[in-house]
Amino acid sequence: MNRIIIVVISLALMILTGCINHQTNQIIDGNITNSFKKNYKVVGLFDHFPISIKSKVSGKISFPPSNILAELKCDNREAEIVIIGKKNDYLEEMKKANYQVYNATNYFDTVNFIIDIPELKRTLFPVKKCNKYFIGKLPLPYFENYDFGLGEKEILEKQINGESHPHYHTVYNVPEDLKVYVIEARAGDFWKFDCKENRTESLGKWKHGYSKGIAISDKYNKVVFWLIVW
Repeated sequence: MNRIIIVVISLALMILTGCINHQTNQIIDGNITNSFKKNYKVVGLFDHFPISIKSKVSGKISFPPSNILAELKCDNREAEIVIIGKKNDYLEEMKKANYQVYNATNYFDTVNFIIDIPELKRTLFPVKKCNKYFIGKLPLPYFENYDFGLGEKEILEKQINGESHPHYHTVYNVPEDLKVYVIEARAGDFWKFDCKENRTESLGKWKHGYSKGIAISDKYNKVVFWLIVW
C-alpha cells in the first residue's frame, strides 16, 4: 500500500457498552477492551479513537461477547464501532495528532470496497455494491447503516417464512461529499477462536480482516471515527 496522505485528527467522543452515553467522557469502556483482548489477536485497534466528548454524537456500537460460553458458541464474530460528531467541534484537537492514511477516497466512487457487517452472515437486505473486493482497494464501512442526522433514505422490510414478525432495516442518507481515510487495514483471520464462518467468495482475501479510520464531510460539518472487524 502506498501512503497517500497524512491526516491530523483528534476527536472528543465516548462510548458505553452497546450505546452512546453523553454523560461521561469515557470513550471505550472496559467491557469493550476486555472483550477484544479475549477474542482478538491484534492490539491497538482503538489507538486512533480520541478521549473526551464535546458535543452530541451518534453512531453504532457492537462488539464480540466477552463471556466464555459465547466464545464457545462462536456468537457475534464481527464488530463495529462508528461514531459521528461535528467536525468544527474538534478542529483544534485535529491539529495536534498525526495519522498515516493509506487510502483516501470519496465514499461514492464506483469501485470502493465496502463492508456491510450485518450482511456478512445473512442475506436479509443485500446491497449490490457491498462485500465485493476490488484489487488495490481497502475496506470501508457501509455508511448507509449509520445516522448522520440527514434523514432516512428508506426503510426496508422483509418477511421470513415461519416468523411471526417482519424484519426492518433503516437506510440513512450519507453526505455526498464524504471523504474517507483508511488509517489501518489488514486481511486475515485474527480471531482467537476459529468459528469457520461461511463467507462469500466475493470478499476475496478479505473474508476476515479489520479496518479503521476517519471520514469527513465539509459540507455538513461531520466527522466519523470507525473500526470494523469481521
